[in-house]
Amino acid sequence: MKLPVLHPHDTVEIIAPASRCSDQQLIELKNLLSAWQLNYIVADDIFGKDLFCANTDPMRFKHLKQALQNPDSKAVICARGGYGSMRLIPELAKLPPPASPKLFIGMSDITALHLYLLQQWQWPVIHGAVAPDRFSLESIAALKTLLFGETKQVEFDELLPLNSAAEKDGLIKASITGGNLCMVQASMATPWQLDGRSKIILLEEVGERAYRVDRMLEHLRQANIFKDAAAILFGDFLKGNEPNGSSLIQPTLSRFAESCHIPVMQVAGIGHGEVNFPIPLGTPVQLRLGKKIKLICDLS
Repeated sequence: MKLPVLHPHDTVEIIAPASRCSDQQLIELKNLLSAWQLNYIVADDIFGKDLFCANTDPMRFKHLKQALQNPDSKAVICARGGYGSMRLIPELAKLPPPASPKLFIGMSDITALHLYLLQQWQWPVIHGAVAPDRFSLESIAALKTLLFGETKQVEFDELLPLNSAAEKDGLIKASITGGNLCMVQASMATPWQLDGRSKIILLEEVGERAYRVDRMLEHLRQANIFKDAAAILFGDFLKGNEPNGSSLIQPTLSRFAESCHIPVMQVAGIGHGEVNFPIPLGTPVQLRLGKKIKLICDLS
């Protein structure tokens, strides 16, 4: 699957399928898109009253449906993650896929929509976010480069091998799937359950203590999610400190990796940190294993 690209003066749609961002954050997102010479569509009623989410389920689905089906827009940008995307999938499953794929950008809770679009519609998507108030200028610039097709490939160097399988010289040609660990676990036994067969599974998380991370990974292992995967790629696991301020996250990831027969490695800068580089899911990649691991995402 090839990633669509944007051009100046294209129209994009901003939606909030999960939690809401602040009014100021929405203004800053609009300003950034305008600076990129993009036209944007935002529903006047994007935000409303709901127990958890940016709006009621029917209203959030209405905006999602309009954004996906609008023939005049080229991309859908999720204003925030948070919670609520998976609540829209039963209605989304009733829609036929549009004739042409769009860019679909989001992360965190948006993993639910990513998995559905990847697996049911065969759309490539982007794990990343357009949030100028939260992420570094370098991260935002990298996303712009990706969206506008200004590079033929995206590279991630100096990945950390976490087990012996990752240290052996080799080359894996596959695509990447996954995203937020909690959401990948939430996909279990649903129509959008992650299909990791012959793929590189990306996992990242924030705010979960080590025993919870371990529990989620062990659940996925016992459910055979990793059984036929090509490799596992951990992103950032942040803000999961113990009550005394220490962290057991890295030993937990290392112990899990050492028990795996497939290559497991870690890359910095993909997740919920200030540095948050975008990464395409569903497009061809090459993963060069060994002492110096490199991930190359082919966008040509």
